[in-house]
Amino acid sequence: MIRSLFERFALFALPFLLYGIYLLVLRLRPQVIRPATPWTWLIVAGLSLVAISFIVVGFLEGEPITGTYVAPHVVNGKVVPGYVVPAPEKKP
Repeated sequence: MIRSLFERFALFALPFLLYGIYLLVLRLRPQVIRPATPWTWLIVAGLSLVAISFIVVGFLEGEPITGTYVAPHVVNGKVVPGYVVPAPEKKP
């Protein structure tokens, strides 16, 4: 959980870090005028990276959906938790 939060924070902070490196490079050249900080674009870029990471994780991680889900139910006064009945294997 902490690793996941750190990864999202790092993705959000990446545009700010790259802009900071850009400003450091500009500082090496004193004749260049420092541009205004594009806060809106940096925030939009960071949030876009976080949103894309959620989409990628949603498609690439998790278990494949095979089988049939049986919801929790009561049998003889006891609750049977939900489970997945595996699908029969297809033979070639």
